[in-house]
Amino acid sequence: MDENKNVRLMVLFGAIICNMTAGFFYSWSVYVGPLVQKNDWNIGDTGLAFSIATCMIPLAMIGASKVTLKIGATKMVLLGGLSLVLGLIVSGFATHIMILYLGYGILGGIGVGVIYGTTNATCVKWFPDKKGTVSGMVVAGFGSGSVLFSPICTKIIGPLGPSYTLFVQATITMIIIAMGAPLLKIAADEYKPKGWSPSVVSGSIDDSHNYTSREMIKVPQYWFLLIMYLFANMSGLFIIGNVSPISQEIAGLTPVKAGLIVSILSITNTVGRFIGGAATDRFGAERVIAVIYIINTVLLLSLSFMHNFLLIALSISGLAICFGAMMGSYPSIVIDYFGGKHFSSNYAFVFLAYSIGGLLAGFIVNTSIVSTGSYHLAFMIIGGSCVIGAIMALFAKKPIYKG
Repeated sequence: MDENKNVRLMVLFGAIICNMTAGFFYSWSVYVGPLVQKNDWNIGDTGLAFSIATCMIPLAMIGASKVTLKIGATKMVLLGGLSLVLGLIVSGFATHIMILYLGYGILGGIGVGVIYGTTNATCVKWFPDKKGTVSGMVVAGFGSGSVLFSPICTKIIGPLGPSYTLFVQATITMIIIAMGAPLLKIAADEYKPKGWSPSVVSGSIDDSHNYTSREMIKVPQYWFLLIMYLFANMSGLFIIGNVSPISQEIAGLTPVKAGLIVSILSITNTVGRFIGGAATDRFGAERVIAVIYIINTVLLLSLSFMHNFLLIALSISGLAICFGAMMGSYPSIVIDYFGGKHFSSNYAFVFLAYSIGGLLAGFIVNTSIVSTGSYHLAFMIIGGSCVIGAIMALFAKKPIYKG
């Protein structure tokens, strides 16, 4: 019996619940309207706080990967939790838009990046035999945060207002991080579960050179993965950021029914994260990613014809599952290509595609609305990018270390 079995399960549980609190952060859309109304801010300026956060997340992941090796996963996640809690509290006191940028954008984004990057990296090192499945479970924990907290936030923000709701979120975050962080422990380098042989797993972390991040960015495969992942994030963040107005424009839904579509998206996105991670263990990351891109393309190009609630709900659900599956699949392919020793830092560099993809998606949406008055052009452009992503996935190959 593997004497570390209980340790592995303890680490996995701690990582999942810590990620849930980081995922609370994605309840942002619930705050936008009340913050605009309370402070008389411009909705575009207010929304920039979340854009700043998405830019800070991968940068924080890169920094955390280096510090974690020195102070350990528990202390690192506690620091990330402290930054997130402070960010929420500062946001609650914000009466000027720049204070919101500091709180939700910078401090909050740093906290989420530290928690997300550290927990994911810690878990995959404990589960080299099930790295895709476990990575999918951890990021599913992240996705479940908004599913669980958004209804709570929606219920209390009316009577309490956005400031007190942010304080409630900060309190819940602090309690759960304090419970989950002590469960985290870093596995020994090249740890193998008892009875498991890496030779039976194609592309395992032990049959490749463990690239440092400096080595990784010098090989073409890094840039190949970065661009390929960019298309996934363009598609997913486009839908997440615009699901309500898309549903109202295409299917003529009321704001209430469009809000239900948002809830469905959150749930299916979480499910997709687990499905994608588990599928990579069974079929291989490149095959899974190629199939996801093909499904994405079909759904995006047909979205303009989804003229009722059922059709738009099915399409959005499919796109959300695809985005979640991508988030669950890419950690596995990064380990396969570049090894597990420096996974935290390496994945953070690949995750820069998240920030870039979000910015590009926003630019494409604005261009589509300004030039055509609708989302149809955005569907075509982003759907076309997914075709490129599918082709790239079919031709993706692991780097050969040349010393």
